Amino acid sequence: MLLALLAAATVHPVRAEAIVLRDSYGIPHIFAPDVSGAFEQAGYAVAEDRLWQMEMSRRSARGQLSELLGQGGVRSDLNAIRFGYTNSEYAHMFAELPEDTQAIFRSYAVGINRRIGDLATSGKLPMAYMGAKPRPWEVTDSLAISVNLIRQFGVGGAGEIRNLLLYTYLRDRLKERTRLAIEDILWQNDSASIPTVADSDDPLKGKSPFPKASEKTLASHLALLPKANLLELLPAIRIEERAEMKDLAAELGLPHRWGSYAMVVGKDRSALGVPILLNGPQMGFSGPSVIHQMSIECPDYTAVGLDVPGMPGVLVGHSPYAAWGLTSGIADTDDIFFVQLNPDNPGQYRHGGAWKDFEVAETSIKVKGAESVAAKREISAYGPVVIKSTSTGVAYVLKSTLWMSEVENSAHALHIPSSKTMADFQNISRRLSATFNFFVATTQGDIGWFYCGLMPVRSEKVDPRFPTPGTGQFDWSGTISGDQMPFVINPRNGIIANWNNKPVSWWPNMDTPAWGRIFRNESIVDRLRNLKVISPQVLQGVTREIATKGFEYKHFLPRLLDSLKKQPLNAVELQAKQFLDHWDGTELDGSVQPVIYDAWFNSLREEIFAPTLGTLLSPATFRLVVQPTLIWNSMHGKTKIDYLGDKSADEVNVTAFRKTVSGLAQRLGNDVATWRYRSPRIQWKSLPDVHYNDRGTYIQVVELWNTPRGLFVAPPGVSEDPTSPFFSDQRELAANWAYAPMLWKRSDLPAR
Repeated sequence: MLLALLAAATVHPVRAEAIVLRDSYGIPHIFAPDVSGAFEQAGYAVAEDRLWQMEMSRRSARGQLSELLGQGGVRSDLNAIRFGYTNSEYAHMFAELPEDTQAIFRSYAVGINRRIGDLATSGKLPMAYMGAKPRPWEVTDSLAISVNLIRQFGVGGAGEIRNLLLYTYLRDRLKERTRLAIEDILWQNDSASIPTVADSDDPLKGKSPFPKASEKTLASHLALLPKANLLELLPAIRIEERAEMKDLAAELGLPHRWGSYAMVVGKDRSALGVPILLNGPQMGFSGPSVIHQMSIECPDYTAVGLDVPGMPGVLVGHSPYAAWGLTSGIADTDDIFFVQLNPDNPGQYRHGGAWKDFEVAETSIKVKGAESVAAKREISAYGPVVIKSTSTGVAYVLKSTLWMSEVENSAHALHIPSSKTMADFQNISRRLSATFNFFVATTQGDIGWFYCGLMPVRSEKVDPRFPTPGTGQFDWSGTISGDQMPFVINPRNGIIANWNNKPVSWWPNMDTPAWGRIFRNESIVDRLRNLKVISPQVLQGVTREIATKGFEYKHFLPRLLDSLKKQPLNAVELQAKQFLDHWDGTELDGSVQPVIYDAWFNSLREEIFAPTLGTLLSPATFRLVVQPTLIWNSMHGKTKIDYLGDKSADEVNVTAFRKTVSGLAQRLGNDVATWRYRSPRIQWKSLPDVHYNDRGTYIQVVELWNTPRGLFVAPPGVSEDPTSPFFSDQRELAANWAYAPMLWKRSDLPAR
């Protein structure tokens, strides 16, 4: 098979002392005598494949899309500038990087610019440039892309404005019961939530560096909150989440989603007798992919795997010594503070007992086909302004532990391929300020997981779920040290599994109730826990299974079926129940059961919570707030408010079921067998869809023999040119849940 894959390989020499070989999937493999030459060729190679995507990426990160896209890019650009850095700040951050990191960024830029020059000379620039030569690539462009990537996948928190709006809405409805509802909806810790590390493996033995949230703290904090204007603050949620940037990024084929799963198997549980590591970063799908594939080999840097166009280095992959992967950590690194505005001068805010000026950086956004738009960034002592609420005299500002430090993560990541031992990797993990789960398996036979991120030490007087008063009295007192972050090396059960879940049992949710009894990592853990030995093929099968099978049904369906046992059912209801009787959660395209179950679950949510909570302003918000864990808690008497009222859990089950069947019958007809599920798809504008999109944008599975070997896939292909054979050649792999070999040795590639 390997010979067949190599048969179509092409050879592309770039310069005498370094070469780029391309395999049968067009993936570039760089071989150079030194790091400088290697990264120059890496820049050239990725520019061969993705120059226009890189152009869009740097413009998205720096607030310059409107110059090419017109009015459609303005809101994204305004958002980028509101939270972005100035040229002088980027220059300062670059100057603070180690010399070897600076040299890599410079070499990468040289390679990109050489490719731009070659294309301009030959008249073969991508058609989207419409004959205009792009400006030279600068190291700060790569820094901006790096910052943008970190902010999408490596930060967490800042949900306090959302929670303030929820509190304001509920207070009008629930009065004195509002605090009880907040405790139900925004729970801090659910002991039933499955963590990455079991208590028995936790080296920190449950020693949490965070103060315990209490009802007293919540009450005192709520008393400090400003009045909130719902209509005025609703846009702030999208602004803080940088939603405009993410929406346009999805349209342009740039990174925009967070997620990702990983599975690591120790040598004693491995069917091979060596560790296995699988990682699937979920960053969205587009044509071209938001990620790229390559290998680099030189004396001080050898790695193969995932790279991000515009950023130097392999972010996820393997070296000759180890394989590594990442998933978003979702730790609460960011907070929203509120400051009092000067009623006579909205350019000032009160801090430390005095009025202070916001630091203002103004710029002009060029807009294709229209007048330029003025844009500005306002900075407080805490960070950039998210929104000013003029009706309440308050500005909400964002404070992040990563401010002006995002690019440091790039320097640390560039040292991963040269790391050999778990101690090396742990040392890197403690230096990463971004919140990631960092997974490692080595050729020495060890496996490990490290929870990364720079976590703030908040005032004990603050409830982390709500905006913090920005008076100076409730400020952070620092950050927790790296040795207080959870990790595990060679866990007793020989498995590490993660799907963005809770790190350890004692880690709180903070401002976002992400982790509860019901969370998606359960589907991976359940699949692996009882297997005596695990092969790479088993792990590959798990990725397919979790994309085509639900997990929530285990917590609700048995109770529903039990509730229906003694109920008189009409013919349509009986047929619907029969479809559910032996359902195992599989959600294949064209199946019937998911249609019934999903509709019933939404009906159950409304049946239990709508009478108490109301609509929560929209169906989407209602579904977001009323999570499966909250529904389960309410049905098992584990909430502070009795949402069932005078009904039993069985009664609401049956009522929701009858309403569901009646509604589906009216919409789809009385023959339940015709109620067909349409699976979520990977969609590309110019290619056939691929079924089941809940999978990694890139997936790798690596076996840690003395010389590692692995497989990977990143559909649709490495090229952005629709006329290239490498634009869509990995689409078929994805459709069949297949992979390409992770080639990286000269001996596996054709001679020059």
